[in-house]
Amino acid sequence: MTSMRGPLPRVLTPLTWIAARIYGVGVALRNARFDGAEGIEILEVHGCRVPVISVGNITAGGTGKSPYTAWICNELLRIGKRPVIALRGYRASTDAQGKVTSDEAEEYAESAPGALVVVGAHRYDRLREALSKPECASWIGDAVVVLDDGFQHRQLARTLDIVLVDATKHGLDGDLLPHGWLREPACALRRASMVIVTKANNEAERIAACRAVARERGVAPEATCTHAWSALAVYEDGVQRSEDVSWLRMRRVGVASAIGNPAQFLAAVESAGAVVVRELRQSDHRAFSVRALEAFMQQAERVDACVLTRKDFVKLNGLVRGTLIVPKLTIAMDASDQERVLAALALVVHAGR
Repeated sequence: MTSMRGPLPRVLTPLTWIAARIYGVGVALRNARFDGAEGIEILEVHGCRVPVISVGNITAGGTGKSPYTAWICNELLRIGKRPVIALRGYRASTDAQGKVTSDEAEEYAESAPGALVVVGAHRYDRLREALSKPECASWIGDAVVVLDDGFQHRQLARTLDIVLVDATKHGLDGDLLPHGWLREPACALRRASMVIVTKANNEAERIAACRAVARERGVAPEATCTHAWSALAVYEDGVQRSEDVSWLRMRRVGVASAIGNPAQFLAAVESAGAVVVRELRQSDHRAFSVRALEAFMQQAERVDACVLTRKDFVKLNGLVRGTLIVPKLTIAMDASDQERVLAALALVVHAGR
């Protein structure tokens, strides 16, 4: 089931409708410029063109970009390539050594440990700077950039443009932001090399999302994938251990999230058999403080633990007293869909080489 209404309160509907019309004009002008190849940069380092795979979406909110990007990077590593993840870096910070990082970068350190992560709003410049370093010269011929949240970041030329559509909230039948959830008109899907429907665990939602994609794009999605938890990282007063997902069954938990699709995360906790006593939501990318999280856990009556995403966990600024549960998220595709995606990746890594 999709929602026609955007992220702002219904009382603002007249204003959001007008804002969406103005936003649409800006999007059309911007896309027209890029359609004419104006302002697009080709990434070349040490005389070598570096292939770029973009993983993005057409709606605001979480579509599962992080786990899919990590999966691509791990597949690239498997075939002997050197993945480089390029992030815009929402709420990024700079440490004492001048290194720019973000919550997404910290998450990729766990889910795609073999990838070099480059953070910066001007991704072409940051990539050129990072990959031009002497230590990269020996493997630049095997480098493949994976552009996180890149569908609208058209300044950087890409070899493969992958767009993810969330089956639980595809939004393609709605309006532009802020009246709806679309970052650009749904027909922009025709620009994509591949469309993949994510979180397609529910058959009815998967069918509806695939039909919406086919209607707007003219062809069906190339693949669908499901999201599942493979294990739990359990932290008790800072000490980590691994547990099976069944460990959650019948435990009373609080759920804390600051992500694009908190309802889907809550549903996953409930599907694992946990009894959700209390929920705490914050805006996407906002960090939880240790004090706020501990207060939240204390307010929940007889709570056994707090469940939060890896993205939220890596942003904690200290040790939380009590039990925290961080699910390990994986994706799965059927054999034919996976083969189709892997074939597209194989073409990319040989492009221009």
